[in-house]
Amino acid sequence: MSQLQVESSQLREANAEKITCLVWLAVIGLTYVWFFVGFRETVTDNLFANITTLVAVMVPAFGLIAWLIQRGYYSPSIKYVNTFLQVTLVSGAILFDSMSQGPAYALSSMPPMAYALVPMITAFRLQPWLGLFAGTVAAVEFVLLYLLVLQPSPELIAENPSLGFQVTMMKAVVLFALGVASALSARSLRNYFQNYTKSQQTRMRLERNFGRFVSSAIVDQIESSDDGRVAAQQQQAAIVFGDIRGFTAYSSNISSFEVTQLLNDFFAIVCRAVEEEGGMVNKFLGDGYLAFFGIYNDDPKPCEAAARAVLRIERESRALLEPHGLRAGAAANWGWMVTGEVGSAERCEFTGIGAAVNLASRLEGLNERLNTSFLVSQDFMGQINPDHFNASFKGEQAVRGLDDNIAIFAISQ
Repeated sequence: MSQLQVESSQLREANAEKITCLVWLAVIGLTYVWFFVGFRETVTDNLFANITTLVAVMVPAFGLIAWLIQRGYYSPSIKYVNTFLQVTLVSGAILFDSMSQGPAYALSSMPPMAYALVPMITAFRLQPWLGLFAGTVAAVEFVLLYLLVLQPSPELIAENPSLGFQVTMMKAVVLFALGVASALSARSLRNYFQNYTKSQQTRMRLERNFGRFVSSAIVDQIESSDDGRVAAQQQQAAIVFGDIRGFTAYSSNISSFEVTQLLNDFFAIVCRAVEEEGGMVNKFLGDGYLAFFGIYNDDPKPCEAAARAVLRIERESRALLEPHGLRAGAAANWGWMVTGEVGSAERCEFTGIGAAVNLASRLEGLNERLNTSFLVSQDFMGQINPDHFNASFKGEQAVRGLDDNIAIFAISQ
């Protein structure tokens, strides 16, 4: 366990002990006030003085522990002192019941049952040895209280056999057994939470690392799938192909390291713009990228989001690309495509395929011929508000792989 984990564990322990002390302070205070208001006239002055003495001892004791923890003076031994005080408080209640109503009432009333609460509560503090300690102290104090203070007479025992020493020892054994059960429960709970925490940390690390290779939306799809796969489905989406204009000539004259650095800086801009506009960067293609908008989300206007993202990429990458004589280019289309896994059972990737994807790819290649930076299809234009973008018609253009010319529009800053 690392030093940071140890410190975090001790901090949790300290907070648990402080809260426990504050709870007991509240219980003692409220019980004393309730006793004073409702039962003061029914008890002798001597008994009331003894009860007041117990409160006067316990309140400062719990208060001191809480104050020390608040001030940062925490030691693992404090939790044992705290637990001992809790058990002793129950013993005091039994003692004063005996003084007020006699040993028969003290042994058969509610306070002896309160012994069981202390080891049970310790289980939720995830401290196995503390639960065993609480059960042991409760059993020992109960037996000592019976032998040294309560001492029911033979007549009382004959009248009520449950007051006998044998029954008292059975109760003490039960208290000790509760301590053992508390220790086992605390250990089980602690192991569960530790394993759960480790699994969550592993999951978060996998998601973080896996998310570097695929979109977080795809990670969510994989996690929600029973078989860990992304099922093929047909979806309408805005498809964007983008790249760096002039990159081939530029990359032939510089080192591979410089090429990689430039691409990483450019793709950082691409990912930020696409994801902040609600899209998904599907893959990088050399100096290019493929992005989808409108899949696995509820964006009512995915084409407008795509257009904003492309214009942002063009604008935000100028400072990076223009000193090298480069600029960003892109093309977009709107249409149906099939999304899902492509590959083998051992290795695959998520992608989108279809005529709409192919057209977006072909349009991107027309930017150089038309001296534009961002071309879109007529279907794409039909999905956006023309008042929100600076668009111009570029006529019907021949597109490689298609028999008929198609209408093309350019969107600029």
